[in-house]
Amino acid sequence: MAAAAAPIPRVELAYAPTPLLKLERLSAELGVELWVKRDDLTGLLETGNKIRKLEFLVGEALAQRADTLITCGTLQSNCCRAVSAVAARLGLKALLALKGAPPAEYDGNLLLDRLLGADVRYCTELEWEKVDQVMQEMAGRARAAGRTPYVIPESGATVVGALGYLACGQEIAQQVRHGAPDFDTIVITAFSGGSQAGLLMAKQLTGLRGEIVSVPIAWDGERVRAYVADVIEQACRRWGLTVKAPAEIHLLDGYQGTGRTDVRREELETVVRVARREGLVLDPVYTAKAFGGLLEHLRREPGHLGRRICFIHTGGVFSIYPFREALSRLADADLW
Repeated sequence: MAAAAAPIPRVELAYAPTPLLKLERLSAELGVELWVKRDDLTGLLETGNKIRKLEFLVGEALAQRADTLITCGTLQSNCCRAVSAVAARLGLKALLALKGAPPAEYDGNLLLDRLLGADVRYCTELEWEKVDQVMQEMAGRARAAGRTPYVIPESGATVVGALGYLACGQEIAQQVRHGAPDFDTIVITAFSGGSQAGLLMAKQLTGLRGEIVSVPIAWDGERVRAYVADVIEQACRRWGLTVKAPAEIHLLDGYQGTGRTDVRREELETVVRVARREGLVLDPVYTAKAFGGLLEHLRREPGHLGRRICFIHTGGVFSIYPFREALSRLADADLW
């Protein structure tokens, strides 16, 4: 990548560049140009933002001659599903540590994990509290069996994973140079904040004009800001990137709700309304929380984010299926 002191291992996995789509009806309603970058179209089974992170994480794994990928998450983890799909595509083994008991039947992302051949270790609450240790134990057993494991922390939240959204930011800058709108603000969902860190690095390296804003859906805002700054500083030290953490890291805070482990009725209503208004399906756990927060902010503070706003849709469509009962009721209700 440009400005790096040495080549950074990368394996191309995403179908990129992903398209930019203007949301015509919501734009008219809100009095802005509201666009979506369709990072939900980065692949098929690998779809979503995790595949961008995995280009670099798996690149590093292959550079270390790994043949086994180990990661962790909830039963409906998008990252675990993406890791399972990439492992199957590349002929690697996927081992997953998942929070929760084995279900009576597989559903959503978990069903795909198993169809793709991933082995699952179900973790109790106590085990989940020390899941990093659990994954190291899994790695030790893999080594004892003659395999070479590579451990990916939950959600690919590392400085290496953040490079995926540095690349995405470079992609957006290239799209702008070729005629795409020059966005005033680019908005992305934040769990830890690694993707925002990547976009902020791209902004500095490419001259991307738009402000980079995240919507935290679990961690509190100050924790996200601290993580973003730390990742940028790590990238500068590790690869010699000419970047630094900005003095102010912008968030739309206060939309965490009950966190990512629970989904409220209003988030499911956002899924249904956006699907009917724009033909776009959001993930109830991540993107619906963040997009709902963005819509509320635009209604409450029109003009605050500028005239042209781009929301990066980070995928997660398979997560709707475990909510089929509640979504079925809402689909039959009059939400207008």
